[in-house]
Amino acid sequence: VRRVGSFLVELLAAVPSVVYGFLGIIFLRPVMDSFFQAIGQPNTASGGGILTAGILLAIMIVPYITAIAFDACRSVPRSQREAALALGATRWQMIRTAVLPYARPAIIAACLLALGRALGETMAVTMVIGNRTAIEWSISAVGDSMASVIANRLNEADSPQIRSALVTLGLLLLVITAALNILGRLLIRRMTRLSTPSALPSIETSSVSASPTQITVDRLDYRLPRSRWNPIADRLMTGVLALCLLVALIPLFLILFHVVRLGASSISWDFFTQTPKPLSTGSPGGLKHALVGSVMLVGMTLIFAVPLGVLTAIFLAESQAYRLTAFVRFVTEVLGGVPSIVLGIFAYAVFVVPPFLQVDRPSFSAWAGSFALTVMMIPVVVRASEEALRMVPPTLRQASFALGANYWQTVVRVLIPAALPAILTGIILAASRIAGETAPLMLTAGGSNFMPKGPGYPTPFLPWYIFKYSTSAEPEYQRLAWSAALVLLLTVMVLNIVTRVLSGKRLISASRAD
Repeated sequence: VRRVGSFLVELLAAVPSVVYGFLGIIFLRPVMDSFFQAIGQPNTASGGGILTAGILLAIMIVPYITAIAFDACRSVPRSQREAALALGATRWQMIRTAVLPYARPAIIAACLLALGRALGETMAVTMVIGNRTAIEWSISAVGDSMASVIANRLNEADSPQIRSALVTLGLLLLVITAALNILGRLLIRRMTRLSTPSALPSIETSSVSASPTQITVDRLDYRLPRSRWNPIADRLMTGVLALCLLVALIPLFLILFHVVRLGASSISWDFFTQTPKPLSTGSPGGLKHALVGSVMLVGMTLIFAVPLGVLTAIFLAESQAYRLTAFVRFVTEVLGGVPSIVLGIFAYAVFVVPPFLQVDRPSFSAWAGSFALTVMMIPVVVRASEEALRMVPPTLRQASFALGANYWQTVVRVLIPAALPAILTGIILAASRIAGETAPLMLTAGGSNFMPKGPGYPTPFLPWYIFKYSTSAEPEYQRLAWSAALVLLLTVMVLNIVTRVLSGKRLISASRAD
């Protein structure tokens, strides 16, 4: 159950935000519209609004909280669990008294990191929040978020003052999310320090008195009430926890059901071989140009991000003595939590409307889009590659040096080949993340209805058409959106499944060499 549940939670976290937004339009908004009508609260966005966006964000961040809390609970020393059980605790009492108090800092950190992601979420919120410049004190109120305002208005800003105001809004969003991420990382590091053997509480010999029948530890006081209801409470809480897992996975099954049912029935050969056409021609055409553009953007990003990320990981893994190492690692972790829309603003300022050049109109291009995606991808590659290199047994390094190899020969011919499966795992995971990104590419690549001409021109990409066609009133374009959602979802899930398979084999090379 743990293996299957963790795998499904990872798939839920891998679903692109634009697909979540599509689900919000098709499924969540009609449900919320019926709810608002039932309670007598008028709604001007057909079920959309701040409450709807909040529910959708809650669904989106549950996998992130689950993944970090899961790792935190697994890091609790086994001796603590065994000690609680040896003192007569039931399974639930063991969880409540020995596991949760120990993992509390990391669980709080998981909530903070997920909240930072929710604040920076753009596409899903933009598709359901209503996008109205208004402040209403009502359960059915519509409005805007910082990220949705930037996504909707930055490309259309017709004056430097408006553009500056939107960039300032992005700066405020960056400060808030960075503060939450830094606080979360500090809490996780605190738990990591507590998990080291030197940090665990010790028991003085004088505090233990032994007899043939009992051992009394004066410094530790366990109060585990014994009751005939304890086994019943244990079974009840086991059922409650299992029910929570099923509830958390319901959105995944809904997404798969709707996307596969509607996308499979709408997909055709024209989808892969034609570009969009006016409906007056009798057919909406296809999204061949968007598929080519997405492949081009991801390919360019891999070319830029992989070498830089792997080299940075080598520095972090092999240069522990330098003071700069801890700073670079911390900055990389914080960069991984920066909202994608903020990275889009950064790329927008550097490439699209550079302040040091006088441009009459924005110059969207694949270069700008790949730059934004590269900044997003580097932290994931660095983290995965560093962990992979640190898993290589020290005996391999020692054997290489003993055979006369220098440092660089050891890294290139010994360490990287041994860690290659795990490095590839991180690269594929990062590629699956950027494949579904929409917000930064809206501000950089720009989009186009024609085949990509080259890296220096506006470039179409698949998530943009899901966002564009999902809100269309034409059923033909909606069917194209379902087809695009199916192709994107299958691509991301296949990449994650491959990642899962490779992660199971990532220690094979190192263990055989050892």
